[in-house]
Amino acid sequence: MGERNQERVTIEIPQNFRSFVNGALLRVQAQYPSLRFSVSPEGIEVASLPLDHLEDVRKSILHTVYREKIYVETLPLRQALITAVTAK
Repeated sequence: MGERNQERVTIEIPQNFRSFVNGALLRVQAQYPSLRFSVSPEGIEVASLPLDHLEDVRKSILHTVYREKIYVETLPLRQALITAVTAK
């Protein structure tokens, strides 16, 4: 018997993390090339997600959005450090 799929699942992203969803979406799509993702007002929608993969995909999406937040927030610091080191 084949795997059962949810037609469309929304992974809710907390409001203060939603500005990082677009940046994280590319990484998530690379991690799960057989799934289709889209941004929704509540978070990220996943089309045709096998039910037994829901928790793993949810965990991965939340982790990737959090990593994107860290990347964006620390980018100016990293750029300043590189400039300071290479400006000599």
